[in-house]
Amino acid sequence: MVRNIRDIAKAAGVSVSTVSKVMNNYPHVSTETRERVLEVIRKEKFVPNSTARGLVMGSSRTLGLFLTTGLSNPFFVQLLAGLEESLKESGYDLIYLAQIDWHPEYSPLRHCRSRNVDGALVFGFQRHDLNFAEMLESEIPTVFIDLDMRGPRAGYITSDNVGSIQGAVRYLAGLGHHRIAFVAGQLDSFIGRLRMEGYRRGMEEAGLSYRPEDIYDGDFTRESGYIATRDFLRRESPPTAIICSSDMSAAGVMDAAAEAGLSIPGDLSVIGFDDIEISRYTQPPLTTVRQDLYTIGREAIEYLDRMIRMPDAPPPERIVPTELIIRGSCGPCPESG
Repeated sequence: MVRNIRDIAKAAGVSVSTVSKVMNNYPHVSTETRERVLEVIRKEKFVPNSTARGLVMGSSRTLGLFLTTGLSNPFFVQLLAGLEESLKESGYDLIYLAQIDWHPEYSPLRHCRSRNVDGALVFGFQRHDLNFAEMLESEIPTVFIDLDMRGPRAGYITSDNVGSIQGAVRYLAGLGHHRIAFVAGQLDSFIGRLRMEGYRRGMEEAGLSYRPEDIYDGDFTRESGYIATRDFLRRESPPTAIICSSDMSAAGVMDAAAEAGLSIPGDLSVIGFDDIEISRYTQPPLTTVRQDLYTIGREAIEYLDRMIRMPDAPPPERIVPTELIIRGSCGPCPESG
């Protein structure tokens, strides 16, 4: 009877390090040696952890998470509720693949294989941040959140970014606003480009002038909203309304407006994006686009589970509807506007 990997090494006639490499699915172990070690593991039913269990049963019931925002990010915290419920229902554990190396030779695919995960969830990355191209061609089911990467076993889920901003412009135009500025978020990113397209479409739909000077390329932070608004307010004809790509940027807009002695919504209307907790407690409470983060989290796991169970299942290309939450930060265009 084997009790540990030393016993496996002895029974298979290999070193302890070779057993470890096989159990962690490392390359550079010959097929013959790998099969000899696996045969001992199967024969002795050696399952001390999820990695070995996966070798014996063919599934680790574990999903890997690649994340750049940090576990405390308010966006991820809301996403987590949907992830957690779906994980419990489907019987998977989720491990945070935190040991990311930004060196060009780092391989997300090799990282997944070393942890023996059945599938991967990717959130907060841009297209060229890591070598995700190899993930797209691999056998590991992968779901990207807010990044439109596709492969035979890889797909994505995101909010309706275009329709959300287009609807926000429509709402402000309905209040009589004609000069509507936009604090974008990383225009070189997937969601940044989509939200910018929503702003463009919304302005054209309302018959309003599309002015490049009314667009500030921010980075979703409070500081970028503050800097953008200070710049907007210096102009001869400042905007009477500002739409932001995040609630944090909208909070920065409110900071700058208060500093300039402007009333919200009397002098300036503001709309955010995300509906994170802070949006309820700004003064006044923030009108914002609510993303259905619970659904995004829940469905991301459901799609992974489906691709794991059914190898021929098509990867997702899912766009989740949003809702404009009307609070107190928007009002009619001031007569002076």
